[in-house]
Amino acid sequence: MEDVSNGIPFLCWPYSADQFLNERYICDFWKVGLKFDRDESGIITREEIKNKVDQVLGDQYFKARALELKEKVMSSVREGGSSYKTFQNFLQWVKT
Repeated sequence: MEDVSNGIPFLCWPYSADQFLNERYICDFWKVGLKFDRDESGIITREEIKNKVDQVLGDQYFKARALELKEKVMSSVREGGSSYKTFQNFLQWVKT
């Protein structure tokens, strides 16, 4: 998920565990990536891979959404941001 903070669109090919949940967030909620579709045999073909690479690199929508999400992530970790505040509260809790 480091690519989110770098403003990079995704191609998702989950294999196990939480990767399927990550794919849902990336493709369906955040809309910063694409998932691969399997053919009738359950295979992801080289044509499918090429098409999705071309689509995610050629469509400025994905880059724009990724940059927008990057800004949200970065503002949450800056001083005063929600993640920053949560971490500071955690540190205070550990110290007490």
